[in-house]
Amino acid sequence: MSVSRGGPIYARAPDHLGDLVMAIPALHRLAERYPERGVDVWCLSALAPVLETAALPVDVMAFRRSAAVWKEAARIRDVGYEASYLFTPSFSTAAVACLAGIPMRRGTPSGIRGLLLNDRSVRPEVPGEHRVSSYMRLVDPGWKGGSPPPPRLPIRERALEQFRQLVAGRFERPAVGIFPGANAPASRWPEGKFTALAGILGQEVGTVVVFGGPKQEVLAARVAAGAKARGIDLGGRTNLGVLAAGFSECDLVITNDGGPMHLAAAVGASIIAIFGAGDPVRTGPLNPRARVIRQSGLPCSPCGRSRCPRRGRGTLLPEAHGECLELIPVEAVVEAARQQLKGTGASSDV
Repeated sequence: MSVSRGGPIYARAPDHLGDLVMAIPALHRLAERYPERGVDVWCLSALAPVLETAALPVDVMAFRRSAAVWKEAARIRDVGYEASYLFTPSFSTAAVACLAGIPMRRGTPSGIRGLLLNDRSVRPEVPGEHRVSSYMRLVDPGWKGGSPPPPRLPIRERALEQFRQLVAGRFERPAVGIFPGANAPASRWPEGKFTALAGILGQEVGTVVVFGGPKQEVLAARVAAGAKARGIDLGGRTNLGVLAAGFSECDLVITNDGGPMHLAAAVGASIIAIFGAGDPVRTGPLNPRARVIRQSGLPCSPCGRSRCPRRGRGTLLPEAHGECLELIPVEAVVEAARQQLKGTGASSDV
């Protein structure tokens, strides 16, 4: 369905950090398609700083989610949007665009949500397709595929200054950043392994900086304590802009599969990404300096679940629950870190 009139364009950004970072190239493309009309990207307030940092040629409309769909629709109805591009897969976001009376509603027509869309030509992600490519297809029906464009985020000088103030007098190179948290339990390498990793690296590098988001302060403090005097605990002390700046300052960043991994990739950091349930083919970091470590040979991996459903005896371990992460040894990550710091890393299975 083509957009025939001259109203502005409504884009509903993803609700998760990693997905939002992966949507940046598509949002660039959307702005290129409608330079005269303008594109408003509606984004949750907590994530809006990422888009503001990206310096996209769009207007970022930060908002707080409402439990009532009609309230969200009322916010946008009077703007007179001509077309909507829905990066979110939920029924409610399609309902908002429909109730707001936006003439063209384009998104993935999964389930009953498809009844609210009048451009249902966007097929779901296909096997082997990276999510960046699927977002490109959403905004550009002529997208031919190929190598997905990597997301890029510049660093703001103010955020860099704030990070440097947080670590003033303690930051020595080589510096390794660690983000041990993850929203999905099936993506969290065990805390004890991260603590052991910090302990070994604390003996070999200048600084181990441990980051953590809200509610991850205790985890970050424990991991940082593993590096003893060379550990810096920044758990809960950075916003997204300062977190991105901190990643850019580190010589290496080690994370679980998740939003911080994509943030680190987008600022060009050297990365080790530890994958459990996730599929690096679909959501891996698009960064030539990134190395993915995952356990191969398990029939259930990658499952894409947020929580591991397995119980009983595992394939290689006595306990099946979380086996894909438990099987990744600390020594493998330590060796990968040494190689990355020397500039000789490459993605691998263990």
